Amino acid sequence: MNTQCLHNQNKMSYNLQDYICKIDDFLDQSTCKTIVKKINKLNWSIHSYHDPTTNTFSSYDNDLSILTTDIAEIKAINEKIKYAIKFYIDKLKFSWYNGYTNHTYIRMNRYDKNTTMRLHCDHIHSIFDGNTKGVPVLTVLGALNNEYKGGELIMFNDMQVELRAGNLLIFPSNFLYPHEVKPVISGTRYSYVSWAW
Repeated sequence: MNTQCLHNQNKMSYNLQDYICKIDDFLDQSTCKTIVKKINKLNWSIHSYHDPTTNTFSSYDNDLSILTTDIAEIKAINEKIKYAIKFYIDKLKFSWYNGYTNHTYIRMNRYDKNTTMRLHCDHIHSIFDGNTKGVPVLTVLGALNNEYKGGELIMFNDMQVELRAGNLLIFPSNFLYPHEVKPVISGTRYSYVSWAW
């Protein structure tokens, strides 16, 4: 597994970028293509943002589409994500933090031409329903295809993170990790996301 984890393994780093971990070959290309082919035929919903002040959800004209599905390949990735999160936490080597409770089932993201995801942090409201309780601590983001232009993932307002099909990115979900996806210029961008708490 080829990884680009910048964690300082001897002591805690004050550089926020040191807590971003990229795994280059988390999924093979064949699996990515199979997933894209299958999910492309399913019914997608428009993404919405939660406003904690008004406790409402809203969407914008050029928002991405989202989907939750239980096709076999997604079930397998959902299980595999457990090992990626454990790998990330083990790399931290923090004596005071050695685990997490669970992670959400994967949500698929589709960015058609001219769609985007606005600048935000992953203080996800909808994963906690009263029975499930916690705070999102890690975002797990995977890329499924390369056949698009635009759609750049930007972190910290100006740092572009290149994600190719099969790559997986793990980073903290809090307000110190703002990120966005720039508008897709052509093609369709597919990805998936899970959050650990």
